[in-house]
Amino acid sequence: MKKTAVLAVILLMIGSAAVWADGIDAFSVFKTGIGARALAMGGAFVAVANDATAILWNPAGLAQLDDTRVVGMSTNLYGMGITHQFVGATTSLYDLGIGLSWERASIDGQQVDLEGVPGGAFTWTENAIIGSLAANVMDVAMAGVNVKYYMANSGLGDTASGFGFDLGLLVSLGDTFTIGMNAADLAGSKLTWDGGATDIISGLYKAGFAIALVDGQFILATDVDFVGTDLGDAHIGMEFQLIEEFALRVGVRLTNEFQDSVISIGGGAHVAGLSVDGAYVFNRRLGNTLVLSAEFAFGGPIDGDGPDTEGIETE
Repeated sequence: MKKTAVLAVILLMIGSAAVWADGIDAFSVFKTGIGARALAMGGAFVAVANDATAILWNPAGLAQLDDTRVVGMSTNLYGMGITHQFVGATTSLYDLGIGLSWERASIDGQQVDLEGVPGGAFTWTENAIIGSLAANVMDVAMAGVNVKYYMANSGLGDTASGFGFDLGLLVSLGDTFTIGMNAADLAGSKLTWDGGATDIISGLYKAGFAIALVDGQFILATDVDFVGTDLGDAHIGMEFQLIEEFALRVGVRLTNEFQDSVISIGGGAHVAGLSVDGAYVFNRRLGNTLVLSAEFAFGGPIDGDGPDTEGIETE
């Protein structure tokens, strides 16, 4: 192939290597996380998971929700032109939490030949369609599963696809303490390109706990990542509900064997079922990221009788 698609791939690789301990692999941008609320808390959300973004942080959290919700997010990672978007919907049906969502990452690039002469423009895209299901388990825990269909397009006529699976668990110990675990892309997810080449989306495993104090108005949470059997990043976050309609958040992600840190701050307003959240993530190596997301909760569960759960209260 005389021309090589380099710009988009290089930017995606730089972002992946700097953000995640597992380095460069397929769909690494997706591992930066979704939702301004969770990201403002440094990504410490596996044991909170009490809004619609639980679809990807921990699908077990959907069993906590007793209404119907829609959620959306869009951001330009590091100001580098890497677009990351998410749209989802959740509801409760016969005590089951159900979700359907779409996640997308894209970046514009330019072909460059072997002599370095620029050619035509293209857009590299990665998409995932996610179906989620969650349930209470004997009133002592909540469990959830995601089935994901991945699609990639190089923008130069090459496409790839494959399936992935997530498993999540959430255990509430009274009204204050919650333990969460999530295995994303369990055992690795395989994508096959048209020409027969394959990519692997490496598994990312999270475990953490959250404490809710002052009737749920103050949440302290912490997570740790594992990439296979290797220790990854750690996350610490806090949320404080100043008044019923407004919350402040702060978090930190510890990377590079806890030698480096990424600080995040944010806030959210909640009025009449509509939550609008913002987060600002400070990354000294790549650049800062502004994340905006919104969620709307309306009506009740489809069957009119949602789950009876305890633990961290929803927004």
